[in-house]
Parts: sequence; C-alpha cells; structure tokens
Amino acid sequence: MNWHDRFKAMKKALGLNNQDIADITELNYNSIKNQTQPNKDMPKWLKLAIVIFERLSGGEKEN
Repeated sequence: MNWHDRFKAMKKALGLNNQDIADITELNYNSIKNQTQPNKDMPKWLKLAIVIFERLSGGEKEN
C-alpha cells in the first residue's frame, strides 16, 4: 500500500476529512488538499502521523 492509500485508510478509520486535518494542523484546507495530491510526495509530517497511527492501531508497520 502506498502513502496515499495509507493516508486514506487513516482518515477513514479516524473519521477525519481534509478540513478536519486543516483545523487540527492550523493549515488551510487548500494547503492540505495540495500537499496530499496523489501526484506529489506525502509531506514528512504526515508520514510520521500515518506511521504512528498504524503502529498504535496494530496495522501496517512498514515505512
């Protein structure tokens, strides 16, 4: 599973959407939307969040 699929799975499991993430990170919605486009590399801060989520939930543990 690639980073974008893992991100979608995390959002679904946590019941979050891009606006929720924007509110939490104090970024604007368009910034989150732009940073998480499938044709771009996932931001490092978000990779960390995904790995932490997966490890705490017992999911995928590979980076």
